[in-house]
Amino acid sequence: MQGITSATELSLPPDVCRFCKDHGILDYLWLALRRAAQKFESTRDPRVTLETDPETDEEAVIIDLSPPMGCHDAVERELQFTRQWVQAVPPDVIGTIRVILDIG
Repeated sequence: MQGITSATELSLPPDVCRFCKDHGILDYLWLALRRAAQKFESTRDPRVTLETDPETDEEAVIIDLSPPMGCHDAVERELQFTRQWVQAVPPDVIGTIRVILDIG
């Protein structure tokens, strides 16, 4: 399994880069990408986008993953990832980077 370790391994869309630089969260994005790749055993690059919540108008970076596992395992790992994420980053970063799972 290969993990994402730097900007040279995954090309981010310009709007995501701008948002992360403006909010000082680019290092946290790389941390989230590495941890998500490890936790969900992802072998494909995630889709990383900037999305606006239609109810609050708040922007967030979305890491969209398709983990190669069943629903039960993916949900369990998502809970583990979330616990680790909340402990690893400042509170104001938590909602600005979100992981979404596409479980098929």
